[in-house]
Amino acid sequence: TEYEREAIRPYVLGNFRDMLEATAKSPAMLFYLDNWQNVSAEGTTTQRGINENYARELMELHTLGVDGGYTQTDIVNVARALTGWTIRPREGSGTQYVKRLHDDKEKTVLGQTLKAGGGENDIERVLDILAAQPATARHIATKLATRFVSDTPPPSLVDRAAARFTATKGDLREVVRTIVTSPEFFAADAYRVKVKTPLDFVASALRATGAEIRSALPLARQLRDMGMPLYFCQPPTGYDDTAATWVSAGA
Repeated sequence: TEYEREAIRPYVLGNFRDMLEATAKSPAMLFYLDNWQNVSAEGTTTQRGINENYARELMELHTLGVDGGYTQTDIVNVARALTGWTIRPREGSGTQYVKRLHDDKEKTVLGQTLKAGGGENDIERVLDILAAQPATARHIATKLATRFVSDTPPPSLVDRAAARFTATKGDLREVVRTIVTSPEFFAADAYRVKVKTPLDFVASALRATGAEIRSALPLARQLRDMGMPLYFCQPPTGYDDTAATWVSAGA
């Protein structure tokens, strides 16, 4: 809940680069994708070393997309740049940068060089590079168009939304404005084609009826029974936003 409240909600209509940094430094993300264990092998006496989990998902899911043009070498170098950002889970320490755990040697990410000695600024440089990529603009535009228009959004709309993302340097408010004021958004073939996820369904039902919630536990149980338990999605892709997952003979 802290992750959603502090790393996502404040930025949904703000700048994508700011959201990216908030998520990268969130204790929840550090723990979930193991970056708290991503350390320079030279800076620790334990068996830990470079952990690529977060670096890989940062590029595949959060920025460039699976076909975003990065290589395994880029993944390794991004992971190296993210070393030293850690937490002490049992102490609730929050995010910490530990200099001795950081790989401070030169790195190359998507053809751009991070000079040696960058220290804790390496993470800023990496996020700057990833947020500015055309593949990131297209990936985020596609996700938003899918959310607001259809499971297979028109390429013309994705193109315009991606161009707006690039022109505004990731202003999510402007990208969403481009989508929800577009002819494609108001087109007849887009009317009521999106299927609500269980969370959307339950929340909108409560809002429509003006329900007074004295205990949310029955609602949480209902979501569990509908296949969308709160904060229990296991894969890092998150819950699906498309009809195929939620509408079937089984469902």
